[in-house]
Amino acid sequence: METLVTLIQDIENFRILSFFVFCTFLCLILLLWFPKFWTAMVAISAEPLGGNLNSHKSPPSGAGLFFSGVYLLAGLVLDGAGYSFLEGTEFFISLAPLFLMSAAGFLDDIFEFPWLPRLVFYSLIAVFFVFFTRPMGFLTEPELEKFNIIVFSLSILVLLWMTNIYNFMDGIDGLAASEAIFVLLSVSLICLFFGETTPSPFLYFLIGPLISFLLLNLPKAKIFMGDSGSIFLGFFFGIMLLHEINVSIWCWLILLGVFLVDGTSTAVVRFFQGQNLAKKHQSHFYQHLSKSCGVWKALMLIQCCNVFWLLPMASLCFLKPQNGSLIFIVAMLPLLVVHLYSGAGQTKPHFFREL
Repeated sequence: METLVTLIQDIENFRILSFFVFCTFLCLILLLWFPKFWTAMVAISAEPLGGNLNSHKSPPSGAGLFFSGVYLLAGLVLDGAGYSFLEGTEFFISLAPLFLMSAAGFLDDIFEFPWLPRLVFYSLIAVFFVFFTRPMGFLTEPELEKFNIIVFSLSILVLLWMTNIYNFMDGIDGLAASEAIFVLLSVSLICLFFGETTPSPFLYFLIGPLISFLLLNLPKAKIFMGDSGSIFLGFFFGIMLLHEINVSIWCWLILLGVFLVDGTSTAVVRFFQGQNLAKKHQSHFYQHLSKSCGVWKALMLIQCCNVFWLLPMASLCFLKPQNGSLIFIVAMLPLLVVHLYSGAGQTKPHFFREL
């Protein structure tokens, strides 16, 4: 009997692996075709608007629509096979917001809408999602019945902040995609090595499309993910940490530490300097780092920090969940010191040392 159960599990795992590989290659094929798709979309959209479009970018932006689309289609198949994105929540309510965020981001890639309408739209999607799914990431076990207006508002703010942070951090070739791959792979490995359950396929199925995109986005990039990709990924990770998919909210926050610290510290510094937060700038730590030592070295240094500091800390957090918040603080403090010392938020940093 045990042999039969093992055989069935092996067949199921083989089917999932085969589908994963299929989605990865499908996404790569679509992304290779994306530049032609982008050119056609810009040409079609330019006619009624007299050419006032974001058509000057080279390489083409907006490829996030394709890898997010492949992921959402894979999600439909997984849902039909009996897997659940969020336990106790209908599939439409779980993934429809992700589709809307990606689609809205793609339209912004083409038309470059003002920041206020975008913020209003993202806020409405966040309110819809939190209202129908009631994430419990900020509540402990005895408090699960106390989902109130404070938790509701805080969840919305986290979703919006994660969405904007990922958008802020998509500024050099390969950074946003490689960070997402690291986080998703890390959670999957933590579950496999230290957990009692296997990681959700809705986690690792995004890795394949992201790898396909990264192959074309590494320096010098042939395509950009644009807002359709960065907004999608930011909202996705906001969902993951609020609903504590496979690991606790503190593990998710630790693994996303480089983006959280850079995005937040830069915004805070610019705010106290009286700068316009909605205006584009080049004052993130990762931007200073890439200017000083080049994009490739910047990517390698960030990934070294991820692998040799944040991943061990997240693993410790998983093994010691009762100390999650303390481990999170310990993990973030060195990053905060390095980012502030290196000029996060400063147009011309005074303290940055060229590497």
